[in-house]
Amino acid sequence: MRNLAFLTSFYYLNATLDIRKDFFKNLSKNFKLIYIINSDELNFFPTIEKKYYRKTNKIDKIYPNLPKNIKLINPKNSKEFKEFANKKELLIINNIGKGFFRLKIHFLIRKIGAKQIIVNNLGSAGMPVHIEPTKILRLLNYHIFQGLFNKIITPLLILLGLVPRIDLHLTCKKKELENAKKSVIRRFLLKKKLLYSKEFKIINSITYDTLLSNKIKIEEKYIVHLNAEMNGNHEVETRGKLNKKDLQSHYYYLRKFLNKLSKDFNKPVIVCVHPSIKKNELDKFIRSKLLKGFKITQFKTQYYIYKSFLVTSFDTSSIKDAAILKKKIIGLWSRFMDINQIEHSKAYPKKIGYQRINFENFNYDKKNLLKLLDKNTIKYGSFIKNYHCHKKNIKGIDEIISILKQKYNCK
Repeated sequence: MRNLAFLTSFYYLNATLDIRKDFFKNLSKNFKLIYIINSDELNFFPTIEKKYYRKTNKIDKIYPNLPKNIKLINPKNSKEFKEFANKKELLIINNIGKGFFRLKIHFLIRKIGAKQIIVNNLGSAGMPVHIEPTKILRLLNYHIFQGLFNKIITPLLILLGLVPRIDLHLTCKKKELENAKKSVIRRFLLKKKLLYSKEFKIINSITYDTLLSNKIKIEEKYIVHLNAEMNGNHEVETRGKLNKKDLQSHYYYLRKFLNKLSKDFNKPVIVCVHPSIKKNELDKFIRSKLLKGFKITQFKTQYYIYKSFLVTSFDTSSIKDAAILKKKIIGLWSRFMDINQIEHSKAYPKKIGYQRINFENFNYDKKNLLKLLDKNTIKYGSFIKNYHCHKKNIKGIDEIISILKQKYNCK
């Protein structure tokens, strides 16, 4: 009998627990004990990695009340991890990536001989990154420690047998798997089980699972704005801090636009911020009053999307909930955003099929806007089919649990 272990960074653990809350809830109901293991101290040069790429060693207080059979394991070093793993027969749900710093963890997994799977059922889209040439450390991290290792060095180590392969990759991204099969080389490697993952299986997304569960009543009470950080850690690392004038201008026009929507459609505005934002950063943002007059909330994004009449967004993957529900969506951008934010703001409108606007001086006719937004919802079908719903009325989590019990004999 194997024990389930979800291996991940604790730096963004609150965000992980929020995004995958239903996943962990269902695991806790179906298995005796689940471990969530911190990978942060298992990296190559963990002190350097945290100092230069996370800016802090602090782990936030875990906000949710976890079920009693989910245990957090925080090994201080490789020795503690191996001692723990060797006492258990683990099936590792790998959530760590393949960059340079993570290689040490893969070597550790090879030593303990644990089976591994990947559960990629979020249905989100990957986005490119532009980094200013002056940001040397960030350039090295992205192009060398991540890009070069992800694309060349780690795949070579996998072929040589030095990095263990993933036994099974559960994914809801049917379109991306089909695109991979169009490549002669990747199709050959896939057939011979020579890729990072030996086997792939298509399952429905966690977003579609929530819809099937029917646990949140669908209403049209609010205009929900999914906010983007203008001076978050990632943004500052790639282009430096946005000057105060541009920051205030961005939010001045955003407040003006959201207030107009609220007045025209007679709906209050709820602002949802990303679950990865640290509490001190959120408190600072609220004190800044950049979005004064609106309710600002965290860890309730999905709930409010279900209650929305209209959703506005910059680039967050949470917009997939609105697409599944066929909600009216407006994509936003402003000239005060950096090149990454502007390019990222194009990704989901293109993939899903909703309207994207510059909100600074956007004028609209209420009737025509509603007609356009309703028409756009018809376009969502392709995105849902390719990234979320592959088998109607079947929950992806049910397939996951069945595989864990029958294929891997998890208890």
